[in-house]
Amino acid sequence: MKSVFSIITPTYKRVDNLKKLSKHLLSQKKKEYLEWVIVVEKDDFETIKFLKTIKIKKKIILNSGGLQNAFKNGAKKATGKYISFLGDDDFLKKNIFEILLDKIRIENPIWIIGYGSYINSKGKKIRKNTTKIKNFLLSNFNKVTLLLVDYIMTPSSFCQKKYLKKVGFFRNIHWYGNDYICWIQLSKITKPTIIRQTLSYASHSKSTLTGSFNYKRFISLYLNVSKESNNLFINILQFFIVLYILFHNLIVKKIF
Repeated sequence: MKSVFSIITPTYKRVDNLKKLSKHLLSQKKKEYLEWVIVVEKDDFETIKFLKTIKIKKKIILNSGGLQNAFKNGAKKATGKYISFLGDDDFLKKNIFEILLDKIRIENPIWIIGYGSYINSKGKKIRKNTTKIKNFLLSNFNKVTLLLVDYIMTPSSFCQKKYLKKVGFFRNIHWYGNDYICWIQLSKITKPTIIRQTLSYASHSKSTLTGSFNYKRFISLYLNVSKESNNLFINILQFFIVLYILFHNLIVKKIF
């Protein structure tokens, strides 16, 4: 059976995470429609050995370009109609493929996005106010507001491969925000179909990519985002957003 969904997971020397994630994917309903594409560095022999034991439809991609190239390399080799990206410490809703298949049968959408949620290392929901704001913005999706706030939870986004290919998949700006640029460029091509249900759970802590903060990368990200708009007012708002985050993270937290 040809896969409908390809889920790309870059990983490096995190076998414990992959053990949990593989059990999670094996427990999914309609997993026969899934192709799991794991992108692993060539020197990570322990992970490669473990992945060969997983009894799920999978594709192991050997990578040598680090995380910046892993997403793009995985997407290029994926064979599913719809592509999504899942961190090795993130999880999906138990019946996500049933929900997506029902939507595809009715509408055959180009791009599907559902709500997301943040969890800690124990699986408890956290950052609830942030989640509410992001999900509210998503439910009122607008490509202008997307230029100001990245409210799309990456594991909850499923897009047809041919459209991801049009925007060059994830651009290699740096790990923090390459998906954001991709969503902005996709929004110029098509408006997504919104599923008002939580489809994924992203792990969030200081040790995870989503929980860490690097102001240089953040400034670099918004400089790239600003290039996606020729609206001076939007560019000014982007500038003030950067100022606010720098103030909040570099001054307020250090003083108090």
